[in-house]
Amino acid sequence: MGRKQVWDQGEVLASAMRLFRRRGYLGASLRDLEEATGMHPGSLYRAFHSKEGLFSAALDAYNEQVVEGRVRVHLRDAKDPVAGIRSFFTSAFDTGPGPGAEPDPGCLLTNTAVESFTVPQATPGVRRGLETIESGFADALTRARAQRQLPAELDVETSAAQLLAVYQGLLVLVRSGTGAAKLHTITNGALASIGARQAGTVKRTKRSEQR
Repeated sequence: MGRKQVWDQGEVLASAMRLFRRRGYLGASLRDLEEATGMHPGSLYRAFHSKEGLFSAALDAYNEQVVEGRVRVHLRDAKDPVAGIRSFFTSAFDTGPGPGAEPDPGCLLTNTAVESFTVPQATPGVRRGLETIESGFADALTRARAQRQLPAELDVETSAAQLLAVYQGLLVLVRSGTGAAKLHTITNGALASIGARQAGTVKRTKRSEQR
């Protein structure tokens, strides 16, 4: 009889996700992965075949648990779709670490997109994650246009792609330590690009900065 599996795949992938977010694919050594997951090299290779296999599995889990979850909460299920788009942006930096905490490790999807040339196996996962976000933007824009929150002539497909590009750039700035005031300005610009009312968004921004 084979040996019984004594490790939990969900816990292993969660640990790998945290490590890869902090250090990236190249920066995470096999020893780091062993320590993070509590698994021996042989067990890791039997389960995931390679470091690349573990990385791809961790990215898939991140897309399912984090990316799809954020898209659902802020973009697909938001009663006010424009407010949902705003919160999708601002939640990436308004809930940062407190004093003395480690720097934000950033989004694994964005970090991987920048580093993807080092691990081609991750490219499909990156594309799936970006498509999930773009589809979420398109859904929110379609509902906002139907509710007359946005111009009737708004090109949803083009606007969704533009929002995705701005959002990914914003995440890179978050990772580099850009201040919240500048990130709010970028968010306001993204909303202005789709024809959202600036008066309402500016007031909400001021209130959020006072909290």
